[in-house]
Amino acid sequence: MLCLTGGFPGGEKGLKEFIEKYPPPKKEQKSEEMWLAPSSKKPEPPELPLILPGMIVLVKNPNNPFYMYCGIEQRITDGKAGVLFEGGNWDRLVTFRLEELERRETGPPGTNPKLVVLEPLSEEIEKQTRQIDAKEYSRTCEIPVWPPSLPLTPVFAEAAQKPYQM
Repeated sequence: MLCLTGGFPGGEKGLKEFIEKYPPPKKEQKSEEMWLAPSSKKPEPPELPLILPGMIVLVKNPNNPFYMYCGIEQRITDGKAGVLFEGGNWDRLVTFRLEELERRETGPPGTNPKLVVLEPLSEEIEKQTRQIDAKEYSRTCEIPVWPPSLPLTPVFAEAAQKPYQM
């Protein structure tokens, strides 16, 4: 007891008598089993939120005025997230529900956060220009053959049969 009674009436003797008279309850086996059960099974790690501060997010709710805007996640509390939109001469911090946001690997393609809306259009235009470029390339790579409708003069006939030399 070593004088650690803390002002118990009767001092150490009173504390000893009290413990003898009213012993502490004995531990039940159920409580021991409760301690054994979690140690035998590894606890599962907590599920991390899909969006963490500092990540780039995209607003996916079409009813929101910030639909398809791209911003930087600032804070998450109680199922809501604060997103910072940086646009040229204005910055705005807006709160959204987590269901309205989607994680994104890259930021907006330009300085304005709403330029993300134009990405599908730009991809479609690039695809069309690639197809046109491929057609132009295939057309320019073909070796022109003298049209059969035009008669060959003897000078051109000899040149057409000889391989090109530099």
